[in-house]
Amino acid sequence: MSRTLLVEIGCEEIPARMIRAAAADLASRIESILDQAGLSHGATTPWGGSRRLAVIVGEVEERQADREAQVLGPPAKAAFAPDGSLTPAAVGFARKQGAEPTELKRVATDKGEYVGFVRRVAGRSVGEILADSLSGAVAGMSFPKTMRWGDAKQRWVRPVHWIVALHGSDVLDVEVLGVRSGSTSAGHRFLSGGPMRIPDADRYAEALREGHVIADPDERRRRIADELRRAAHDAGGSLVDDPELLEETVDLVEWPGVVVGRVDEAFLALPREVLTTTLRHHQKCFSVQKDGALLPVFLAVANTERDPSGHVRRGNEWVVGGRLADAQFFWTEDRKATLASRSDRLRTVTFHAKCGSYAEKASRMETLARKLAEAVGGLPDPGACARGARLAKNDLTTGLVGEFPELQGIVGGLLLRHEGEPEAVWRGVYEQYLPAGAEGAIPSSVEGCVVSVADRLDSIARLVEAGEAPSGSRDPFGLRRAANAVFRVVEERAWPLSLGALASVSEGGAQTAAFLRERYALYLRDRGFTTNEVLAVLKPRVSEDECLRWHMHDVLARLEAIRPLRGRTDFEHLVDLTKRVDNILTKGADEIRAAETAGPWSETEPAARALEELADACEPLLRHSAESRDYRQAVDVISRFIAPVERFFAEVLVLDPKNPAATRHRTRLLAERLKPLLTSTFDIRELAGQAERKA
Repeated sequence: MSRTLLVEIGCEEIPARMIRAAAADLASRIESILDQAGLSHGATTPWGGSRRLAVIVGEVEERQADREAQVLGPPAKAAFAPDGSLTPAAVGFARKQGAEPTELKRVATDKGEYVGFVRRVAGRSVGEILADSLSGAVAGMSFPKTMRWGDAKQRWVRPVHWIVALHGSDVLDVEVLGVRSGSTSAGHRFLSGGPMRIPDADRYAEALREGHVIADPDERRRRIADELRRAAHDAGGSLVDDPELLEETVDLVEWPGVVVGRVDEAFLALPREVLTTTLRHHQKCFSVQKDGALLPVFLAVANTERDPSGHVRRGNEWVVGGRLADAQFFWTEDRKATLASRSDRLRTVTFHAKCGSYAEKASRMETLARKLAEAVGGLPDPGACARGARLAKNDLTTGLVGEFPELQGIVGGLLLRHEGEPEAVWRGVYEQYLPAGAEGAIPSSVEGCVVSVADRLDSIARLVEAGEAPSGSRDPFGLRRAANAVFRVVEERAWPLSLGALASVSEGGAQTAAFLRERYALYLRDRGFTTNEVLAVLKPRVSEDECLRWHMHDVLARLEAIRPLRGRTDFEHLVDLTKRVDNILTKGADEIRAAETAGPWSETEPAARALEELADACEPLLRHSAESRDYRQAVDVISRFIAPVERFFAEVLVLDPKNPAATRHRTRLLAERLKPLLTSTFDIRELAGQAERKA
C-alpha cells in the first residue's frame, strides 16, 4: 500500500533567511533515505515556516519488498571433505546463520569458489527505516548558525519541541534530537487554541489552517502580495515592488496580514533612497507611491490578520518614526560639510591591516579608475571617473552611513548630487556597489561601472597579494563575488579588456593574474559552458599566460564557436587522433632524438604529402580567422584535417626504425606543423569525451 508521508519538525522561530534552504535540505535527506531503502514514492514537497520545517512525500510504499540475499561462508576447499561431505567448518557456519546444512551449495565468485546459501530477507517498513535513519539525517543538516539547549549534546538551528511523522494516518515511531514523534503539531502561537492533532498526512495543510497556520509558502506569498496591493490601493497609491522583501516576509509569518501605518509628511523631504531603506531594512515595511512620489504611508506584514485595538499599527509607527527621525537628523548634519572635505578622515578608517587605510585605498582607486577609463576609451570621462573613485569611500565617515550601513555609496552619491557635482561624478559614487549579487543589475552609468570595477579590482589585487586569497569554502572578503562582478561588468559593457589588462591596471602581480584566471574559468562554467570547452579555449596545457592577453569578449566568441561541437562525432575522432600525436611524440622520444642527426628526406608517402599540403593551405586561413576573430571559420578549417590525419596514421609509418631521416621529417610534421595548427585557436585535445557518439 502506498500513502502520503509527512515529517514535520516543530521548533522555536527560525531566522527567515535560513528557512527555504533548510526545508529543501530536509526534503533531499528524506528522499535520499527512501531511495536508498528502495521504497518507491511520488513527488517530494518541502514546506517551511517560522516555527516548522515540513516535508510531504506522495505515494510512499508501506514496506520494502522481500528479497533474497546470498550468504557466503568459508571457501569450498575448507567446507567440503575429499569425499564431498560437509566439514565441521561448513556445518558450524550453517548453524551460526540459522540455516540447515543441507541448504549449503557451492557458489562461484570472482575470488574463487565458496560455500553459501540463499536467505529470504523480509522487507522493512517505512517506519523502521525512518527510525534508523531520520535522526542522523536531521542532525547532519547544515545551518549558518546553530545552538545547543538544555543538556543536549547535539546542535541545531533552534530548540525542537515536537515531531510529527505520519504515513497516511499511521503514526511512525521515530526520535529526532531527543524528541519522540507523534501526530500532534502546534498552531499559531497566539491565534490557535493549543496543540492540534494531524489526523492524516493528506490533511496536514487543512489541519494547520484550522490552527491559523498556512503551511504552503506559495500560498502565503500570494496572500501577502494580494493584501499589499489591496492595502496600497486603499491608501490612495500603488505598492513599490520589492520582490526580495516579499520573499523574506513569506518566512516571517504563518498567518499573514497587512497593517497600514503612517509617517509624518515632513519625512518625505528625505531622499527617497533614505526613506525606503529605513522602512525596508529596519522594519521590513513596504513603501507606497502615487505618480512616482512616495506617500506618507507604509505597509507592515504582521503575523495576524487582526489588529482591532491598533497595537500592531501603533508599535510599527512608533519604531518607524524613531528611525526616520534618526535618518533626518544625520542627513541634516552630514550636509553641513562637503563630501570632499571628509577625505582626511579616511586615514583613521582601516581597510585592512596589511593594506592600509581607506584613504590609501581611495588614492589607489583614483589612479586605477583613470587607467580603466583610458583603457576602455571613448565614452567614460577619465577625470570624472577618477574624481568619483577618489570620493567613493568618503561617506563611510558620515553619520547616516554609521547609523544605516546599508546606504554605503548611496549616501555619498546623494550628497554629491546635493552639492551640485556633475552627474558623471555623483552617479559613479552612487552605483559603486552594483551589481549587488549574482543576478543584480550592473551600474546604469559607464562611470558607475568604472568605479565599481576599480573598487573591486583594488580589493582583489591588494588582498590576494597580501595572502588573503580564498581557500576552500573560506572567502571572508568576498573576493570571488568581487571577481564575478568585474567579469560581468566588462562583459556586459563589451570593454576591450583582458585578464592581463585587469591585473596590470590594478598593479597586481602573478598571484593576482592567477586568481583572476582561475575565477574566470569558474565564471564561464557558471555561464553554462562545460569544463572541456573552457579548457579548450583557455588552453592551459598550451600556455598558462596566452589567455591573459585576449579580450574577454574574444574568449566568449571562441566558446560560442566550439559549443556546437558537443554533438559532432567526427570532431571527437579528430580529438582522438590529436591525442595520438601526443602519444607518438612522447613514447617515441628516444627514437626521435636518435634521428636528429639524420640527413635530409624528401617525402614519398602520398598521405604524408597530402597532410603537408593541407597544413600549407590552412596556416594562413587560421591566422586570418584569429585576426578577424572569425572563430567559426577556424572550426571549419580544423575540420578539414579529420580525414587527412586519419589517412596519415593509417598509411604512414611515423617512427621508422629503418629510416631515421623519415622519422625526423614525419615527427617534425606532427610536432611543428600539425599540433600547433590544431591547438592554435583551441586546444581540441581538451574536448576528449565531450561529443556524443551516435548509435
